[in-house]
Amino acid sequence: MQYIKLLTSEEIKDLVSMEEAIDVMKRAFSDLSLGKYRMPVRTVTDFGSEGTSLFYKPSFLPSDERIGIKLLTQGKGKPLHGKPAIQGLMILINSESNSIIGLLDGTYLTALRTGAASGIATRLLSRTESSVLALFGAGAQGYTQFEAVCCERAIRRAYIFDISADAVKRFIDFFRPKTDVELVHAAGLSCLGEADIICTATTSSKPLFPLEMLKKGVHINAIGSYSPKMQELPDDLFSVASLFVDHKDSCFSESGDIVIPMSRGTFSTANYRGEIGELISEKITGRTSHDEITVFKSVGVAVQDLALASFAYAKAAGAGIGQEIKI
Repeated sequence: MQYIKLLTSEEIKDLVSMEEAIDVMKRAFSDLSLGKYRMPVRTVTDFGSEGTSLFYKPSFLPSDERIGIKLLTQGKGKPLHGKPAIQGLMILINSESNSIIGLLDGTYLTALRTGAASGIATRLLSRTESSVLALFGAGAQGYTQFEAVCCERAIRRAYIFDISADAVKRFIDFFRPKTDVELVHAAGLSCLGEADIICTATTSSKPLFPLEMLKKGVHINAIGSYSPKMQELPDDLFSVASLFVDHKDSCFSESGDIVIPMSRGTFSTANYRGEIGELISEKITGRTSHDEITVFKSVGVAVQDLALASFAYAKAAGAGIGQEIKI
């Protein structure tokens, strides 16, 4: 007889704080760069449709006897009717017993671990006195980007960009009673001259801003571009900015933020510094000057999902939370 624990998005929210998620991501990225995980490059297919992409993301951590498989769908350029653009399911397997032990909501899990990844990058790469945030994308990913950055830096003002004015209003209405941060619906790009930290969480196919509008010393968390045709960052950014990634093989093959400038000859390989896990493990150095522009480029890797799912499952098991189903 086999039992599987079901964890909903609300249960995961109650079980795992953003601070805990950031610490989990720190360990996961370090273990990934140290070779402790086994992780094939994810599979992405759109079945010939521009509207929906399907992601298959497996990973294995032998030391914990845990296998994770996340299945995601992402909708682009079509009505979502109030549903998140990214929806998914996480399967957790005990490799020793060859048993499925957990089935977790993958929609919030994705937003949480992506925000937490930007949180640890913000901790390690942004200037400590950073106080102004510019956030592109007021969808589900934007919420956790905001939360994570605010966990790591004393943000006093945040400019919110989105093609939907209603999405910005919902975002501001949600956070206004929860934070002292001044939340501003950005009317144009001129405010970027103030931004110490920029987070991009969109499905854009063209750069969101020009290089010349950026403040010296800004740190950028770029998490939206996951395919070679998607691009949030300007072509010439990496002629001057230092680049750190979540996973080199994935980012250099999958993200248009890197693939496009490389194809056009505007990408300087000398400015690629390494994986964030190598920075955590002190194999490489981070920011080297006050005026240096730093970029953390993330396409999201399966070990993030496995690490966070395992953490949530363990907390749920200890607290007796989650529905148990018999199969």
